[in-house]
Formats: sequence, structure tokens, C-alpha cells
Amino acid sequence: MKRLRKTIQTAAIGAIAVHTLAMGGAAFGADIVASPLQVKEFRYLDKELDRISLIKTGEPDGTRDGHLSLLIDAGEGMEIKQIVMKTADGKGVDTGHGIWTTWKEPSDVGKYLLAVEHDGKTLNTTFKESLGQFKGINQFDLYASDNNSMKDGEYYYLEITTSSGVVKTDITPFADAAFSYAPVIIREFSGAGLTEDKISIAKFGEDGSKDGTFKLKLAFAQKTKVLSVILRATDKDGKEAPGIWRTNRAGVGWLLGLKQGEKIVNPEFNKDVTTPVGTFRGTVDLTLYANNNGSIKNGQFYVIEVETQFGTVISKPVEFGNKDSVHLDNTVFPFKTISLKLNQTEASVDDKNVKLDVAPFSLDGRTMVPLRFIGEAFGAKVDWDKKANRITIAKDGSTIQLVIDQKEALVNGEKALLDSPAITRNNVTLVPIRFVSESLKMKVFFDEGEIFVTDATEQ
Repeated sequence: MKRLRKTIQTAAIGAIAVHTLAMGGAAFGADIVASPLQVKEFRYLDKELDRISLIKTGEPDGTRDGHLSLLIDAGEGMEIKQIVMKTADGKGVDTGHGIWTTWKEPSDVGKYLLAVEHDGKTLNTTFKESLGQFKGINQFDLYASDNNSMKDGEYYYLEITTSSGVVKTDITPFADAAFSYAPVIIREFSGAGLTEDKISIAKFGEDGSKDGTFKLKLAFAQKTKVLSVILRATDKDGKEAPGIWRTNRAGVGWLLGLKQGEKIVNPEFNKDVTTPVGTFRGTVDLTLYANNNGSIKNGQFYVIEVETQFGTVISKPVEFGNKDSVHLDNTVFPFKTISLKLNQTEASVDDKNVKLDVAPFSLDGRTMVPLRFIGEAFGAKVDWDKKANRITIAKDGSTIQLVIDQKEALVNGEKALLDSPAITRNNVTLVPIRFVSESLKMKVFFDEGEIFVTDATEQ
């Protein structure tokens, strides 16, 4: 797969039992000032699709957002009042290139929104005085609209104000990940000429000019929501040139019209920029129409971006008018994904539907999921010791042991605490979803009551 980027649904990355990452990756060893809050990890993950503005979520402003991950231990419980992100140089000295915050007074100027996600839910759609009460291990996804200071060479740190004091994290460097998880592959993308008049600037319909036509074939590993499709003009190396067409009106650009067979997928710009293009699965063939504003011509290069609720895939540049210039990708999906729904026994492994004995459910604010089903779906060996009331999971040289109704587990012989103990229901062992992501090193995504777990690895 080519270039990918993660999205706002990312829920957990890495393992809490592991306290070292590659040099330059994450920030550890936070400076704690009169507060029991412990920062386990602070990390700049990627620049992603545009979801927020400088002051509000759900309002794209035409620039990609910075996505960061924060993992904390709130101990027996505390209020997180405010999180502030600032810029610094490689030595941790403030550079004053930007301040993002969860709360500011109306009179404050020069401060932008830091949006916080927790278990797939937005905690602050705009500036908010408190993020709420938290206990034990918690992972947050942080989003900040780019104010033109998110680029190579920049570093960032957090100041976290709690009911017990203030914590300042170490710095983390800017990152624009080359690869990450998205269950879609652009199998084929190419130009198809300037012969048809199907679309105007903002809706399907003739306007007297010939449109740029493109062919796009996508492969989906599972049922996937496509948020947006974007066509960009570039040079042969992929550097952006004038000209952008998109399915959703977010920032500048003309309408990119999609047809699946004879069906028009998006007759016009959606009035709500956050409305998805649609949900797809399997192999999908699309014809794309871009109104020719003068920048569609033979010899010009273009790339296609497909944004999903999990991540974004981008093609290599193709030359319009050159029939031999085609993006092709026959990659086999290098990961497995399962999907579950809260309070429902329907689930799937990749594209195969299965029925659970016990549905996932919420318990004291924790999402509980069936451990054996998840473990075995990813090739783990799961054993049950009835006498000891203990379950053992073995995978890829790692061993995890849990005892029912106990919050302490053993991960490769090391003690690890669960934020809620393993329990049984109808003879099925269930654990907090956070434990799956941290101990089994899976990624977990939430989307409107649906839970996705994947063994995709960052590359």
C-alpha cells in the first residue's frame, strides 16, 4: 500500500508494559509537579485529514490536522481541567510558534483549540473549562488544526492541569507517518480522457465543457466508511500544483463526481462537510468526473486521496493523457481486522460474518469484549485453567495470564494492572478493550457504537 494516514477514530497505540520506543518517537519521563498524574506516553503520530478548525470540531478549515497520542495513569482518580500544547526546539526551549488548548477565556487571543478524544468520543467540541474526571489508565487522542507550524523540525510538549497540580511532558517531534493502518488499497488509478460532459463546478449536469475523466478501482478489507475522495494536480514527484477537486465541500476546490456503474454516488456537494460519501466493501470500480477549469490537460500529473474513518490512502502521481501512466497496487492486505458492536452478538473477521456467544457491553465506563474470540481470531492460543480460574493467551512468543475477578495480570512474567478486572458472563471471559490494545499490541478504533480491532503494525 502507498502512503496512509490515521484518523480521528484511533483509540490506542503501543503497549503500556513497554517503556521504550525507537529514538525520536515518543516522549517519556514527564516532569511531574505536585500531581499524582503519570504520563506514560506523549507522541506526535501524524498529520491527517481535515476534521477541525482552529476553534471547533466538525468544521474543516482546509488544512490537515495534527494527531497526537497521550497515555496517562490517573491513579485513584482526578479531574483533568485543561491540556495545553506548545511548540519547542529540540532542547525543549519554547519557540512560540503556536499554542493549542482545551480551554481559554474569550479575551485570550492567539490560542487555538486542542480537541481531545477518549474511547472514540469527543470530550470538547470547542473550548471547555474541564475535560472531566478520570481514573486509572486512560489514552487520549489529541487533534490540532495546523497553524502553519506543524512541519519537520518542530517539537511539542503538553502542560496538563489537574485537580492536584500541573504536569509538563517531555517534548515529542513532528511526524508525518509514511505508513499506518487503513483497510483500503487503491488497486488502480488512471486518466481516461477529456471526452464527456457530465459535471459542472458543483453538481452533476452538463455545462458545455468536457470533463476530466478518471478510472479508480478500490479494494476494501472490511466494510468501510469513505469520508471523502480528493483529486489533486501535482508534478511528477507528487508536489502539489494548482487544481483540486473533492467530494465534500471543505476548503477550496471543485466537485469531484463519482459514478459506480450507472449510479451517481454524489450528485452534488454535501451540505454537511462531515457527511461521508458512502460505505463500501469488497472491490469497487468508480468513474470520476472533474470539471475542467483549465488545469486538466495532457501531461499534467494527478494523485487521488481516499479518506476513510480509519485512515487515508494516496496514489502515486499519474500523467493525464498517457495511457501507460497507471497507478497499480496488487498488495495483499498485511493485517487482519475484526469488528464488533456494543450490545450485539453480530461480529466479523475481515469480511466474514460470525456470531458471538456474548455481546460486548459497557461496564462502569469500560468497554468489555470477549477475550477468547479476539485472541483466536488473531491466531493466539487460549487456554482455560478451571481450577485456578485462570486464562492464558499465547501469541508470537508472548504470554498473558489473567485470573477472573482480579485486576492484576501477568504479561511475559511482568505484573500489569487492568483498569477493570476480567469477568465471566455465560462462561465467556471478557476484559476491558484497553487491555487488548495494550497487552496484545492491537489497535482499537471506535465508530458510532462499532469497535474495530486490528493487528496492523505501524511501519
